Amino acid sequence: MDAEQTRVKILDAADALFGELGFDVTTTRDIAQRSGVNKALIHYHFGTKDDLLEALLEGYYARLGTALLGAMGRRKGLEAQVVDLLDGYADFLAENRSFTRIVQREVASGRHMERIVARTLPLFQLGVDWLETGLKRPPKDLDAVQLLTTVYGMVVTWFTYGEVIRKLTGKDPFSPAALAARKRHVHKVIALLLAELDVRGSS
Repeated sequence: MDAEQTRVKILDAADALFGELGFDVTTTRDIAQRSGVNKALIHYHFGTKDDLLEALLEGYYARLGTALLGAMGRRKGLEAQVVDLLDGYADFLAENRSFTRIVQREVASGRHMERIVARTLPLFQLGVDWLETGLKRPPKDLDAVQLLTTVYGMVVTWFTYGEVIRKLTGKDPFSPAALAARKRHVHKVIALLLAELDVRGSS
């Protein structure tokens, strides 16, 4: 097994364990056992456990940025672009289920919040600038920051509270049918919201 394969095995193990147990509970011994590599190799390739988390977040946010940028320019028109962006985000979260659990835990604990903020800020600012350009006459109480936060919440909450939704409904919220239904719901809400913006912006 070469060095790159070893790094990938360690990152995959850390991803699973940080998602299942949390960063604080997971030990490097746990990661070594899950990855099947010598514990010393974790420190050799990544240094500390904090450095390992940083490498994991770097990979996540790089892939997320690529997914969102690709979605933003796919079609013309604000509504189509918002739909594509949110679908791209939902697809990313569906394919990277540990991501939301890791981020939410670290933000809640406060220990690594600044890491999360630093990684999120460029994407957040990109979204705000993009919406401000697209919304020609946004009402004061529906500015770009508020709107971005609202539509972001419609997507991410489904994943952060997925297990709660499962227990409440007795259904798998992450099945292909459930995810498709969630997308349709979000599309409808976006259409209603942007129609409201058009009406109020022209009044």
